[in-house]
Amino acid sequence: MKKSTCKFFALMLTVTVSVSCAVSTGIFTASAYTAPKEGKIFYNKTMYDKYGKAEGMVLDSLKNFDEEIDISSLNVPRSDAAEFFKVLTLTHPELYYVNQGFSYSYYPSEDKVASIYPEYTISKNEYATQKKSLDKEVERILSLVDENMTDSEKALVIHDELAIMSEYSTSDYSKADIYNSLVEKTSVCQGYALAYSYMLSLVGIDSELVDSNSMNHMWNKVHIGNAWYNVDVTWDDPINDRPGHAQHTYFLLSDNAIQNLPSKHYDYTISNSANSTKYDNYEIHNFDTRLCEVNGEFYGFVNNNSSANKGALLKYKLDSNTYEKKLKLNERWSAGGNSYWINTFMSLEKYNDTLYFNTSDAVYSYDVETGRQAVAASDISGVSASSGKLCYGMVLKGDAMYVAVSDSPNNKATLQYVKRVDKGNLAIGMTNYVMTASTNSAEKAYYGDANGDGKINVADATAIQKAIVGIVNQNEIERINSDVNFDSDITVIDATTIQMYIVGLI
Repeated sequence: MKKSTCKFFALMLTVTVSVSCAVSTGIFTASAYTAPKEGKIFYNKTMYDKYGKAEGMVLDSLKNFDEEIDISSLNVPRSDAAEFFKVLTLTHPELYYVNQGFSYSYYPSEDKVASIYPEYTISKNEYATQKKSLDKEVERILSLVDENMTDSEKALVIHDELAIMSEYSTSDYSKADIYNSLVEKTSVCQGYALAYSYMLSLVGIDSELVDSNSMNHMWNKVHIGNAWYNVDVTWDDPINDRPGHAQHTYFLLSDNAIQNLPSKHYDYTISNSANSTKYDNYEIHNFDTRLCEVNGEFYGFVNNNSSANKGALLKYKLDSNTYEKKLKLNERWSAGGNSYWINTFMSLEKYNDTLYFNTSDAVYSYDVETGRQAVAASDISGVSASSGKLCYGMVLKGDAMYVAVSDSPNNKATLQYVKRVDKGNLAIGMTNYVMTASTNSAEKAYYGDANGDGKINVADATAIQKAIVGIVNQNEIERINSDVNFDSDITVIDATTIQMYIVGLI
């Protein structure tokens, strides 16, 4: 039987979206959540239903970087080839290294595809290196999710982290996959949508990728309870970067709501109708900070002048739309002279179950149990009403505190390092994220694991003793792990503390 070969390039969605903006990174807990089941990702359900049973065979080949994949048994007509491959790669965002452009061979007499010849954007060795970075970032985001959270709360936590840590790419529209979004932290809307669906799948939540050719845009539908809702992380992440701020305008909306907002979504195919209006008029849409979870409760600031809760820190229950005011700040941000901006610009982060927020010229901590508010950082360099430079947000990168400094909320802010947050009563045997100088990123620390083998035993006490006398050289994380009494010095006291921990004395 004669077999011909031709070249085909599937359509790649590129994005030019004009929206408002927000960016940051926050790290909270460190035990990654593992869902009892994996959520499914849908796109073009008709095509998936047609060939979904055979996806495993093709997936295994793509994960193995095979140069040819025989799909003759699937009976895929040439007219379905492009969409078949597009559906496969989009519903498996972990295949970010597979180009949507590919070649295929076919049988002219039967008009069906015999084999496809994938194109890989990186080599297998390069992927192995990238996968380590990707897995580390995925684990970090999963550490923000707790098994006791409802699905809507899990969707909220992931939404906020993606909106805060990522920046919309206004110059390179090819940045459209999960590696761009999660590791490089810059992408267009397809990267946001793929990253959101991917992270939701890891916490057991089903989602759908939704696109509109007319809008040149992609977003998500999320399955919560027995209903589907629209979520657009991209449009909740303002483009003119405001670090520490995540909007919720497009979070858990019905089709009717998202189609009738001032910046409406239109001309998209509805595979799973979002008919439930449950969240359409909830207070969640007024929050423009991260909602931080402490002991099962969520907290967030409302900055919008049009809200009755402007300037308030609320303890908020998403599913019942009930809230309690914990703080009411009468802060003002100078606009020059005797003028002030009508909105406020607090951000909210969490470290070791303590909340941190900024005012115009300082950062404060807040204990949700006692209601105690304390100054965490003041006299921040270059920040004052007289200089015209104020804090328009704050972020935590591991244990490193930064403020977003600008002369106006309409101008891009500069992240300025302030200090490391107080680790409080964090004990040996606990994990958390810390900022490292060697990688300039948040790395997971496991206090007491002085030799970096993932365990705490007598070998760690020995490693500290050897490091003290110069027999072994520890890397940065090993040195951080060794400082179990947090005095910024590694001594025999740290080794003794580990020995006491091992035998159960502490």
